[in-house]
Amino acid sequence: MRIQPIIPIGLMLLAFIGLFSFTVFIIVRNRTRVLDKLFSIGRLLIIYVLAFIIGLRPVTVETSYEFAAKNLDVLFVIDSTISMWALDYNGRNSRMQGVRADVNYILNELAGSNFGLVTFDDTSHVLSPFTQDLKYIADMVDLLATPESYYAYGSDLATPYYDIEALLKSSDKKENRKTIVFYISDGEVTNERKSDTSYADFAGYIDSGAVLGYGTESGGRMKENYRYIYDYETGQDAVSKIDEENLRSIAEDLGVTYLNLNDGNAALAGLIEIIKEQSQTVVERADGAERYVDTYYYYAALLAVMLLIETVIFIRKGRL
Repeated sequence: MRIQPIIPIGLMLLAFIGLFSFTVFIIVRNRTRVLDKLFSIGRLLIIYVLAFIIGLRPVTVETSYEFAAKNLDVLFVIDSTISMWALDYNGRNSRMQGVRADVNYILNELAGSNFGLVTFDDTSHVLSPFTQDLKYIADMVDLLATPESYYAYGSDLATPYYDIEALLKSSDKKENRKTIVFYISDGEVTNERKSDTSYADFAGYIDSGAVLGYGTESGGRMKENYRYIYDYETGQDAVSKIDEENLRSIAEDLGVTYLNLNDGNAALAGLIEIIKEQSQTVVERADGAERYVDTYYYYAALLAVMLLIETVIFIRKGRL
């Protein structure tokens, strides 16, 4: 229990002493029996004390709180290599433009879930462990920028393996949780050290999700600093093409479906509805910053009762 005085305690004490002293002075001067005087002083003392306590604003301190959330941990794994900026999404837009639109669609549809974000180019990056801050996830995806081709050493779809593993195991430790994974890529592998790492070991941790593919078989050129990236081996502008064989292989390993979203996310809507139907809203508890809960209304109720009693006594004495 703590107090949060509405005015300085010193001023309240002065007011309390002054008003009560004046009240006692008035009552003592009245020509009534001593017992009536004591009874009146006692009643008014209770009223003043209750008013004083209300002015102190007593509160209880709580550090735990409850919140409602969906029982879903949704993990986005986004390929952010140069090829994801190829200009062949739904016409001549960049693939990453489609990724941003679809990630925002999933965020809005599954709002209330916990979301995690892993991106990978030459290395893997955990941009966010699981959080309910949708805006943060959306902002992180919006801020993804084209990596510089000079520093790019080729893409490998197994790059985020250990970060995915860590987040899946983290989700698995939670009770009554469903884990959803969206692996987002064009499937292109340009790393000469092609990895044979399989994601099959993760299937047991995943309840649903999809591998989302972007790009076309004819491919698209990529811009860097307003100029197309040049391929010195062919002597022409570099072209990136979707590799759906790789994407289907990853989907099979993870135990999820593969969806080509290069022409829009209509195919995603059905999957999202299924996930929503299988989800539940659960009440969770957590600890955080101190929170004050007012208790003055208990004393206000007692004060109201005392004032009512005082009114009845005045009426019965014929003073009103």
